[in-house]
Amino acid sequence: MNEQATPATPERDQQFFELREIIATLQDQWRWVAFITVSVAALALFYAIVTTPVYRSNALIQVEEKSSGFNGIVELTTVLTGETPTEAEIEIVRSRTVLGEAIAQQKLDLIARPLHFPLVGHVIAKRRDGPQPAAAVPGLGHYAWGGERIRVDRLDVPRALEGERLILEAGKDNRYSLSYRDEPVLEGEVGTAASGRGVSLFVSELVARPGTRFELIRRNWLDALTQLNNSLSVAERGKQTGILELTLEGESPELIADTLNSIATIYLRQNVERTSEDAAKTLAFLDSQLPELKNQLDTAEAALNQYRIQQGTIDLSLETQGLLEQLGEVDARISELQLQQAELSQRFTAEHPVRVALTDQLAELESTRAGIEQQIRRLPAAEQDSVRLMRDVRVANELYVLLLNRAQELKVVRAGTVGNIRIIDRAFVPLRPIKPRRSLTVGLGLILGALLGLAFVFIREALNTTIRDPDELEKITDLPVYAIVPHSEHERTLSERKLRPLLVASDNHDAAIESLRSLRTSLEFLLLDAQRPIVTIGGPIPSAGKSFVVSNLAALFAQTGKKVLLIDADLRRGHLHRLFEMARAPGLTELIADQASLETVLQQDVAPGLSVISTGELPPNPAELLTSTRFERLLDDLVTRFDLVLLDAPPVLGAAEAAALGRLAAINLLVIRSEQQTAREVQLTLAKLAHTGAHVNGFVLNDLHPRARHAYTGYHYYRYNQ
Repeated sequence: MNEQATPATPERDQQFFELREIIATLQDQWRWVAFITVSVAALALFYAIVTTPVYRSNALIQVEEKSSGFNGIVELTTVLTGETPTEAEIEIVRSRTVLGEAIAQQKLDLIARPLHFPLVGHVIAKRRDGPQPAAAVPGLGHYAWGGERIRVDRLDVPRALEGERLILEAGKDNRYSLSYRDEPVLEGEVGTAASGRGVSLFVSELVARPGTRFELIRRNWLDALTQLNNSLSVAERGKQTGILELTLEGESPELIADTLNSIATIYLRQNVERTSEDAAKTLAFLDSQLPELKNQLDTAEAALNQYRIQQGTIDLSLETQGLLEQLGEVDARISELQLQQAELSQRFTAEHPVRVALTDQLAELESTRAGIEQQIRRLPAAEQDSVRLMRDVRVANELYVLLLNRAQELKVVRAGTVGNIRIIDRAFVPLRPIKPRRSLTVGLGLILGALLGLAFVFIREALNTTIRDPDELEKITDLPVYAIVPHSEHERTLSERKLRPLLVASDNHDAAIESLRSLRTSLEFLLLDAQRPIVTIGGPIPSAGKSFVVSNLAALFAQTGKKVLLIDADLRRGHLHRLFEMARAPGLTELIADQASLETVLQQDVAPGLSVISTGELPPNPAELLTSTRFERLLDDLVTRFDLVLLDAPPVLGAAEAAALGRLAAINLLVIRSEQQTAREVQLTLAKLAHTGAHVNGFVLNDLHPRARHAYTGYHYYRYNQ
């Protein structure tokens, strides 16, 4: 079975055409895309080179569940266990207490660094770093160029100078001077304290060429704290692992490692101090309760002994002994919880969750004790008294022993407190910066540059309203395009070298000349029906290339054996006389004004069969001359002498007389330069000519560059010669 091919639909044709347009645009404008891509990538590389590198270091800290290092000790409360939520520990690390001490230890509120040349100075200095200062660039000796070092142990400034930049300039013999906004502040010597105008300074090390400058800044303490807090990251590694990861970023790898280690050490020390302080407070509370409990125990034992002396020993039943055991356990537990409640009342309010939980437990135990006591009240009176006294002795003894053991345990804990914090990994000095990543930055620059290049090309293409191919021109005018003159590199070379020969004379087989030959053929057919063999070649604006077209077209007509006359009718800026290496005057101006004869102004045989009349002296009233009856009679006379008269007309949009010339010619052609004239200019030109009654036969599309879009649409030219 034969399958029938699916016919192409208009929608598919349109999509294919749009795809071809996109591909053609990219092929035509690839240089712009490449230029923008390379430029952005170069900027990205420059940024990656000149940007100060940022380093990152980290440290690991373990938060253990219990603060005591003595195994088997049962803590009194959750406070005494040292179990602190990880979130709370993170906030402690970021607290002003910890970070503030780290700032003081590492002098993070003091900046002292060499003054480098803007943008690239620090890069050069890093490459030229060494034990001795590098040689300065001539004329820039006050900048640091590598190897300079400074260490400032103290810098105290008035509050008004906090955050302000002070300039220290190295002198000879280890001396220096300090200034603020070019005003001297003090002078000093390395290793000796100096002061002046409220500023105190101690420089312990200074390695630099005389004249090298450094910048000193005493930052506000809160500003330094804020910056450190923003640069520091504290997070739990994993979920509920108790492992805290401290990460710090900065420009100096040594400084961030030292700062992280300081933070970890300070945090560890304050944790130990806090745990020891908690144990001391609890021990003091227990010591205050032990004497009272000892008195209660002595009193209970004395009462029991007195009862036994008076009543003798009473044998208790198994049921009574069981009730006594239960009641003793409940009483001991209640006493323990009451003791905890008393200790916690010194730390927390009654609404705290820990105290609320203890209150609930006490209420439950009180209810249990009430039930046991109800059963005891049903016993004989003698057994009730014996149970009560034995219960008092047992509870007092157990509670006293419990607190005595706890006090001994806390003494041991206090003596050997190590806290519940352990530093697992200390910070290291990073070797490579984390940013900027040069390869990534350049790669992103290439991608961004390519995207910007594509966006520029397509936006430029969308905003371009110039005529770029014959289809556009015919679509907006409904007039034919008789010739498409491709761009000629040979003609461009002649123009750049200011050489006079016509293109048809220097390269008779150029593609532009071949297209003009096709125009000649079209005009020959049009002239068959013309009353007068007069052809006007004009254009909207001066840069359309009408003179190039008309001069080479005249030479091509002359090659067919016709007598051709070329008249430079652009009496404002005509320059055909230069192409034919002849004088401007006398010419058309003098001929119309009856100041010269035709024989005088006519330059015959400038090429075989071709005569030329130049503009003559440029007149002040070109419009009046070209619209005069004498000029019209002159043309009537010339058509009897020549087979063809070609007029190089002035620009239509710039000269009023151009429209009048159109009425005198049998054929009017407009030269449109590709990618130069807009559709609006073409429409205005046609409207102006139509208003004066001139009829435009068609167009010549000039200087069409060999674009990819023209290959897709069929406007491609080839050189074919022997």
